[in-house]
Amino acid sequence: MTAAAIFAGLSTLDIVQLVERLPASNQKVAALDFLVAAGGPATNAAVAFARCGGAPALVTALPRHDLSALIRADLDRCGVRLEAVAAYDGPPVTASIMVTRATGDRAVVSPSGIATAGGVAAERETPIDGIGAVLVDGYFPDVSLPIARRARDAGIPVILDAGSHKPHTDEVVSACDIAVVSDDFAPPGTGGEPSAVLAYLAGLGVATAVLTRGGGSVLFSTPASSGEVEVPRVSPVVDTLGAGDFFHGALTWRIASLGRDDARLADDIAFASAVVAESLGSFGTRAWLA
Repeated sequence: MTAAAIFAGLSTLDIVQLVERLPASNQKVAALDFLVAAGGPATNAAVAFARCGGAPALVTALPRHDLSALIRADLDRCGVRLEAVAAYDGPPVTASIMVTRATGDRAVVSPSGIATAGGVAAERETPIDGIGAVLVDGYFPDVSLPIARRARDAGIPVILDAGSHKPHTDEVVSACDIAVVSDDFAPPGTGGEPSAVLAYLAGLGVATAVLTRGGGSVLFSTPASSGEVEVPRVSPVVDTLGAGDFFHGALTWRIASLGRDDARLADDIAFASAVVAESLGSFGTRAWLA
């Protein structure tokens, strides 16, 4: 049976441009390549889940705007079922992204405040029957938190994708079973130090946690053990955009397919890291899918 999962959170319209270097103040640079695609942590995680062979549903808020059709069309091509259960005014959240060719590093500008401020509530309830896992990214909490809480009550694993700490993050963490955070995740008082971050998450009731560190090894902690998983070396790295999101999607696929098993977590991390490695060798968030 095909694994199914819900990804609840942010969906953006990404305008991605490949450049030799970032422009200086009051300067223009020519793009070497460009891409228009759906983006956002939960969105790209759902794309990776589909790439692994799963059946993802993205639950998000989108405005009733002509540009939202571009997001819908891209997700349809990627095999992601879109459920826009809430709306907000104006165009969709749009991210302007520049990727530097020599390093694959990306610079992102995005007005994501509407997705973190709260007040954008779901207009209907999302069914969770037949779902193997739920991932939430902390955006649109009034949409994602009710899904996370119903899933936990039903015994469905809930995974948190947390790239950075936000004012409402602690409430979202408390609704999850597994926290996957980056090394940018630095709650107050932790200084971003890995052992302090893992202890912080455990203090909120999430004792199973994964900490990604870009191209470095991945740290993990469970109630029974802790450890470190090396990630594949990739050369050259063409583009790091979406890499963390793809990790979350691939990890969610393993959990939705095989069930949650903390004793298998290191293997799940290794699998997700291998999926990410595939994505790093091409520009943008879609070329690697082929």
